[in-house]
Amino acid sequence: MAETPSWQDLKKIPLFAELTENEIYQVMKLSFEKKYPKDSTLFVEGMAGEVLYIIKAGKVDIVKKTPQGEILLSSLGTGEFLGEMSLIDDSKRSATARVAVDSELIVITRKCFNDMLQGDPHITAKLLLHFLRVSARRLRETDKRLELF
Repeated sequence: MAETPSWQDLKKIPLFAELTENEIYQVMKLSFEKKYPKDSTLFVEGMAGEVLYIIKAGKVDIVKKTPQGEILLSSLGTGEFLGEMSLIDDSKRSATARVAVDSELIVITRKCFNDMLQGDPHITAKLLLHFLRVSARRLRETDKRLELF
């Protein structure tokens, strides 16, 4: 069953760290948290995406299909997020996300994100800036890993 995340839980998450108390309450209204058991698939490479997941507790593996089989791109843990690109564009999922251990995730749909954008663009500007910083860090880490090949 889905529940509304608490203010205290959201404030601990780096994505929301720069939000004011009022802004966090706005996010609370437009998100929900849900438990996912180990080995649940959140999304599959190639499918349409419309959801951002934030890991409240647990771990999610990001894997990609290759001609040699499936490879682990990254393991994300508590406080990290995935699926942010699906809020920004209509592209298909670039990888598969699988729950590695029983986890609690906070979920924000594209519709709710767009409602937030319309209602208070200042909140979404802060979130988008955080997405960009994390995406840049992830891209740099991937570049370093590829230099080994």
